[in-house]
Amino acid sequence: MESLLLLSSDGRRRYAEDVQTVLAAPHGAVVQFRYPLRWVAPPLRRAVLSRKANSLPAVLGFHSTVTDSEPFVLPIRHATVAMADYIADWFVFQLRVGGYVDLRQYQLSLPGIVARSRELISRLPVTPEGALYSATSDPAQLPEEVGADAADRWITAARRLALHPSFENSYFLRVAAVETQRGKDVRFDATGRLQTVDGLSLRIVTNIYGKEYAPDAEFKLTCATDGTNVRVASEDVYHVAVKYDLVEFWLHLAAQSYNIYSRVTISLASDKAETLAIPAHVRLPLVVTRSKSRVFRRWAVACAGAVLVALPSILGPESPLQVRIGVALAGAGLLALSGAVLSSPK
Repeated sequence: MESLLLLSSDGRRRYAEDVQTVLAAPHGAVVQFRYPLRWVAPPLRRAVLSRKANSLPAVLGFHSTVTDSEPFVLPIRHATVAMADYIADWFVFQLRVGGYVDLRQYQLSLPGIVARSRELISRLPVTPEGALYSATSDPAQLPEEVGADAADRWITAARRLALHPSFENSYFLRVAAVETQRGKDVRFDATGRLQTVDGLSLRIVTNIYGKEYAPDAEFKLTCATDGTNVRVASEDVYHVAVKYDLVEFWLHLAAQSYNIYSRVTISLASDKAETLAIPAHVRLPLVVTRSKSRVFRRWAVACAGAVLVALPSILGPESPLQVRIGVALAGAGLLALSGAVLSSPK
């Protein structure tokens, strides 16, 4: 077993939203697919139950039909299985997304994608009823991963996905790597969480694309946080008025006296067109730890304050009273400052 093919569908709205998340999530983020037993190929079932599916490469995609006789199968993104488990008659896959699939061989036309889909399905295992398995461990040869030009590959996939009736009225989202103010990427850890320290400002760049401009749909791109430990330092709502745009959000991480877990949610959705459009949501788990350098500065200031408070006693009564009072007040001020710097949000 070398790789997996894991497909989501438009059978339910949540499944179609999973496709949008796969397309939009930043490199390294963890997404989750769920399958009932009947849609998982037997070899993959055995691999999951024996814990052999973890760390396997996978291709994530979308499958549906245009008409009863026209299949639509579009691979979208490469990934790695972070965890696979069998829980209550459902197979659950946590998947770390990687680069986009090279779709240059897929024509930008519905008949072209249908033809490619028929060719792909002919090489894939099917259920006893003749339906395509949504999760299989024996995929046919699929396009290679493309690590460079992520924005270009993203819009290549979005344009092809927009040819399907389920997505033709939707806008598509891409969330780039989260960066610090100095341009350093904030990377995901093994559990799919972003690890950073307090007191920083973070920058999140997003791209949006729609096949058709829908001025009455009121599509909105929003950035939501807990509002306390992580605050949006820019406008948190962008009203979409074009077919393509680049929007960036800024976040500020409040200074903490303890480590916190929060979540940043980037959403692209419409209230008016919710029955026609498939929304896009990317949720970024965020672990904010205390800055070690700030803890050290607090300790240093506290030590200096303690020394100054004790200094009048060390100097003795022969030293001038004004000097002893001034030194003691300075020490008390440093002690108060050391307690206020980290316990209060900036």
